[in-house]
Amino acid sequence: MKIVIAVHHFPPTFKGGAEWRAHRTASWLKKQGHTVKVVCVDSINDAQTADLRWIDDEFDAIPVRRLFLNLAKSPDRMRWEYDNFWIKAHLNQYLAEEKPDIFHLISGYLMTAAAIKAAKQQRLPLVMTLTDFWFLCRRHTLYRTSEQVCFQNTALDCVRCTMEEKRRFKLPAQKMPALTGFLWQAAQPLPPVAKQLTLVNDRLATLRAALAEVDVAICPSQFLKQTYLDKGFSAKRMQFLRQGLVHIPSHPSQKSPSDRLRIGYIGQVAPHKGVHVLIDAFLKLRQDARQAELKLYGDTSQFPKFYQDMQQKISEAPQLREQVKFLGAFDNQQISQIYQEIDVLVVPSVWFENSPNVILEAFAHRTPVIASNLGGMAELVADQKTGLLFNPNDAANLAQKLQLILDAPSLLDRLQQNILPPTALDAEMAELVQIYQAVLSQPIIEKAPYST
Repeated sequence: MKIVIAVHHFPPTFKGGAEWRAHRTASWLKKQGHTVKVVCVDSINDAQTADLRWIDDEFDAIPVRRLFLNLAKSPDRMRWEYDNFWIKAHLNQYLAEEKPDIFHLISGYLMTAAAIKAAKQQRLPLVMTLTDFWFLCRRHTLYRTSEQVCFQNTALDCVRCTMEEKRRFKLPAQKMPALTGFLWQAAQPLPPVAKQLTLVNDRLATLRAALAEVDVAICPSQFLKQTYLDKGFSAKRMQFLRQGLVHIPSHPSQKSPSDRLRIGYIGQVAPHKGVHVLIDAFLKLRQDARQAELKLYGDTSQFPKFYQDMQQKISEAPQLREQVKFLGAFDNQQISQIYQEIDVLVVPSVWFENSPNVILEAFAHRTPVIASNLGGMAELVADQKTGLLFNPNDAANLAQKLQLILDAPSLLDRLQQNILPPTALDAEMAELVQIYQAVLSQPIIEKAPYST
């Protein structure tokens, strides 16, 4: 088969979850003899163009078409963020030249609804992997600027979230959420709010119609799948397929010996990841009979003010300073070594998450997980079986769970024994190929190409 994979970014320029998903998918398919090309966006603030330019590149022997946009020059920036006419025109030409058997879109962010429209205008079978909540939420996360989980996700919630990026709206929302909620409800008829509501509803309608044109949308978690369906967003077929791991140790290395309970965190040091909740919980632990240490692995550069605040918090408890260590970013080749040095992993995110790779990696290394009882985290961690769940954003409740393990090491052993290896990449990719083949076997229905 000849496959074109479209994704918002691609290594080595960017190295996030969706980027590596696209990379490992393309690499695996190529090794199986398929022809694979990738299209991605490298920049949206490119000063060298007034609209869109591109270069052809190669990364790990994968051909890559890299797009450079200047969104500041777009005639309607808000619309171009979710329905980019430049992307549509370029992909129409590119796909007409390449003539792939399958077009596989990952995420939708930056590629926008325009990618779906272009693929359908070329009458291509279209598979999509939903990696977050971008179709429902401009911020991708359903986590509001006022630092609250967005459970309702109404158009008014979207307007509030955008407005609350400004300090004069954000602070009241954080301090008086009930009152500000009432005021926003009352403000809906006002012209500035009504205008924003129209824009948000246009975005939702456009993206709902675009997703409906997708032949199969792959959802890495049941939670994400159900969230889309509950909001009235669906492809022709919504299929759950958990991501697989590239490397699953056949015999996970034994933990290195330690008298302390070694609590680990692996991920971005960022507010939405709940690092502050974990540190607050650690500072509440009673360490009379046994000591603990907290090891935090991950990039500290993206949220420097937050990182400084965490350092300040630790410095205010000098007796624990030596027990909390920020160990920075690491090479993926070191992951097995890291898991040898931690006894339990904590995933304290305060937003929903989708299907956190870090939990699957922990299970691959027979490491129990303590996670927020929220979204895709709660789906992966079986409470009291493969780990423990705590109330989201609740440092006291997390401290209670950590205290259980600190005081009863046998609990950790029992949880570890219940962990089963996660899905391997080969199994995931074999199922993906079956999805491709099923879509290709469907008869082509002749109808006017989707272009609205």
